[in-house]
Amino acid sequence: YCFFFNDTATTEIYTEQIVGSVRCVQETGINAEYMGNIQNSQQRPMTTSPHNPGVIISYVTLLAINILSSQFKIPVFVQMFVSAIACIYIGSYTGIHLTSPKRLKEEGIENIESMTTKDAYMFPVYGSAVLFGLYLVFKFIDKSLLNPLFTLYFTFLAVICLMNMFEYHLESFIGGWKKIIVLQKKLNINLGFYKNTETITISQMNVLTLALALVPSLAYLFNKNWFTNNIIGIAFSISGIQTLVIPNFKVGFIILWGLFFYDIFWVYGTDVMLTVAKSVEAPIKLMFPVDLTATPPQISMLGLGDIVVPGIFVALCLKYDFDRYLQNKEKQNIDEKAIKNVKTPYFNICMIGYMIGIAVTFWVMIIFQHAQPALLYLVPGCTFSILILAQKNNEVKQLFQYEEANSKAKTLKEKAEAEGKQDKQ
Repeated sequence: YCFFFNDTATTEIYTEQIVGSVRCVQETGINAEYMGNIQNSQQRPMTTSPHNPGVIISYVTLLAINILSSQFKIPVFVQMFVSAIACIYIGSYTGIHLTSPKRLKEEGIENIESMTTKDAYMFPVYGSAVLFGLYLVFKFIDKSLLNPLFTLYFTFLAVICLMNMFEYHLESFIGGWKKIIVLQKKLNINLGFYKNTETITISQMNVLTLALALVPSLAYLFNKNWFTNNIIGIAFSISGIQTLVIPNFKVGFIILWGLFFYDIFWVYGTDVMLTVAKSVEAPIKLMFPVDLTATPPQISMLGLGDIVVPGIFVALCLKYDFDRYLQNKEKQNIDEKAIKNVKTPYFNICMIGYMIGIAVTFWVMIIFQHAQPALLYLVPGCTFSILILAQKNNEVKQLFQYEEANSKAKTLKEKAEAEGKQDKQ
């Protein structure tokens, strides 16, 4: 829940006085006539390249904006806007490759976990429980005792996250290193309540990615510099968008609008969200320099929740566009050269909605000089934009009948297993 209790958006400027904070249906069936070949999409993997030009440009932009910000005074809005858009773009496009049936098969994964309708309804409830629990913990326990634990925990997560990210991008160059085993050992675990034999396998790729991941992680652990914080925060954001799978637009709308009201309540109704966000010392936010020469340095922040929550919805729009392309062209996959030919109207309009939302959030914060729940503007921007496009194209029904390929396959498999059990009975 680190993405959601720090859903404070987030532009928070620390000066002698804080200027403000931009908290920057029953399960529907599948329309066979519309979905057609998509029903067999497990045999039709979407193979986008992890090194397509847009992804590379986004990474370069992220690196450039952080380096330039350390040398020059770049407006906070520009830093925040560029960083959020780049993270969502990278997470959406690389997520398609990571969750494609072909790659999952290569990794030995039958299917991936995705959120159900029940999960979507309960998510704001769970998030509220975690948020309020942390608020109470920080209220009654000195944060100087808690923050070292948070720092160690998130540093460990950062190492794992960065290792996966480095491996993903390196495997097309030195993929053979994954097969070179450096260490393999069996461990007999006996904890009384848990007994099992685990096999630990370390490849040459693991050694390399661990060495690379330790550099920014240890740097953050010892100095908590804003630059190393951003490296880890960007990795968390991209990883979250890649791996948090929304199965369909119904679940997506429930999650976003549930968190819409969650955000409003905890920001406007109480001081809980801002208190927790300012108390936790962990790389669960992006930090943007305002004036590094000031004492103390003036830093603005963007909570990862305001990138990841809308980001997973934007990623679903991209998957929808790619599935539509596969169906219309009757293709088995999308290679690197063909990516530029794929029209992505829903992804584009949703990204525009997000851009407008983040811009409005920042503008309102400047006007009212008060903390703003960013999802108040981001959720309508993302959801209304695709609804308007779907209505214009007479595709509202098809939009809500869409089921993400892996989630649909899992649902069908579960139904088949349930029917098999009933037959046996």
